Amino acid sequence: MSTPYEEYAVLDSKIRAMTAQKDELRTQIIEDMIKRKEEKASTAVGSFTISKLKTWTYSPIVAQLEDDCKTRKAVEESNGDATFVEKPSLRFTGLKL
Repeated sequence: MSTPYEEYAVLDSKIRAMTAQKDELRTQIIEDMIKRKEEKASTAVGSFTISKLKTWTYSPIVAQLEDDCKTRKAVEESNGDATFVEKPSLRFTGLKL
């Protein structure tokens, strides 16, 4: 019988492999739908829809404000003005198989 640690490691590996496979299939489906000039495809397993996602590019003023905010956060973290709460978290680094 395997331990929870071993089960976790196996599942983590499977999830990474399946995510890579899913990403490749997503690319293939999008390319196929674009080639056929379709925005929606209905299949026996469900419908697939190409949606438009916006990627914003901001002005230099906003970029500077973001940098200023990051700097201010770092200052408050270092001088104690900012507060934090610690909670347990799990980090897993698997062996290369």
